[in-house]
Amino acid sequence: MKILQVTGYKNAGKTTMIERMVRQLKERGKTVAVIKHHHLDTEAFSSTDSGRFTGAGADHSILNTPGRTVETNRETPDLKRQLQRLEHQGIEFALIEGYKNDDFQKIFLRYSSVEGHTNVEEIGLSNVLKTFDIRYDEERIMKWFEEWSAGDEAI
Repeated sequence: MKILQVTGYKNAGKTTMIERMVRQLKERGKTVAVIKHHHLDTEAFSSTDSGRFTGAGADHSILNTPGRTVETNRETPDLKRQLQRLEHQGIEFALIEGYKNDDFQKIFLRYSSVEGHTNVEEIGLSNVLKTFDIRYDEERIMKWFEEWSAGDEAI
């Protein structure tokens, strides 16, 4: 399974780029998982019935629709274990939004008009393959991603 972290500051375009990456991979018939890190411990979908069940203390809340299953578990996230489970399920690509301090291959997205010109070495990120400015590089990112994802080496 190939793993890529998409890191960057808030509003740098991480979610937008991951959406495009997922679409590109799916067009090529690949299986894809996305894991998003959120810095707050909030209840997702707190206004839905499933969110209310979790909010009431349910350890697991599962929502089944005709075409999807959404599961919420009350447990401390373990990224490595989640990735192992996905690989065991045969997922070919895992895209991770955030978890910037982990050591998987990553790209760093900046938005220079908001953050200034960021020197990745100064913020202590490791294993950064490329740094892009979303204002200028969106198509370059997708071209780079197409080449990266076509490589045979699983990380």
